[in-house]
Order: sequence, then structure tokens, then C-alpha cells
Amino acid sequence: MTCYESGCAVIGSIGKEGTETVDNVVFDGFNCHHSSNAAWIKTYPTQGHVRNVTFRNFVFDDVNQPIYVTPCIYSGTNCDNSRIPIEGITWENITGTSRYNIAAGMYCSRNAQCKDFKFSNINIKPKNGGTAKVLCSNIQNQASMGLKCDGSCPANFPQQLNGNR
Repeated sequence: MTCYESGCAVIGSIGKEGTETVDNVVFDGFNCHHSSNAAWIKTYPTQGHVRNVTFRNFVFDDVNQPIYVTPCIYSGTNCDNSRIPIEGITWENITGTSRYNIAAGMYCSRNAQCKDFKFSNINIKPKNGGTAKVLCSNIQNQASMGLKCDGSCPANFPQQLNGNR
């Protein structure tokens, strides 16, 4: 699958219509060009769950924020009111360039912390050089997930960045 100037692969807007669930989804073999995001999950601050999702074999260039997780898409408010657990998520063989210096921004609700995140063979570099940052908050297995967090991710971290952070 090749995507141009899109959101590429997303589990999106879960909870917008009330309690919703997502289980056992695999995204495999994506090419993303000049996209907003590459492999990401967005929910609303309601109830439901997202479980067992795999993002595998992604190649991309000039992606605004390649890996992004948020429990409060668009509003940036009530992020910790979300009761949608996001768990059992795997990112593997993810390679490409980010538009800015953020490889991943992952904020999970304090009331439904993310767990069982797994990362392997992640190679994301800013298109203009330097080192890409990984920002994480409220991930239960953060120390053992296979991707080192460089700092905390704020609750209202935007989906679209407009410069380095």
C-alpha cells in the first residue's frame, strides 16, 4: 500500500460514537510519502478499547510525526478522562525520515494507561539531520518496550507539528 499526503495507517477516532472497540488488526507493507503520520492511534476521551494492533514493514519519507498515540484527538483536553485502554500494540520494521525532530509522540491517559507496547527495528531520522526524539507518557512497560523514551509527552501534544521540539 502506498499513501501520499495522508494519515497513512491509523486506528482512528475510536470512541467518537460512544463505546467502540478495535481488536486484532495488522497493517503490513506500507509506503508513506509526505504524510501527516505513518503508524498511529487516535481515540476520544470515552470508553472502549484498542487491543492487539501491529504496524509492520513501513517505509516513509517526510512524515510529520511518524508514530503518534493520543487519547484525546483534536481537542487536546480531557486526555486523562479517557477510559479506552490501548494495549498489545507492536511496531516493527519502521524506517524513514520525519519532517521534524520527533520520531514518536505517545501520550496515554493516566486513567487507562497503555501497556504491552513493543518496538523492534525502528529507524527514524529527521530529514534535515540530527537525532529524532521519542516522547512518552503513561506507558506501563515503557522501560522494556524496545524504544528508549527521550522525554515525556504532554497531554495536548499536537497531531501536526510545525517545527522541531
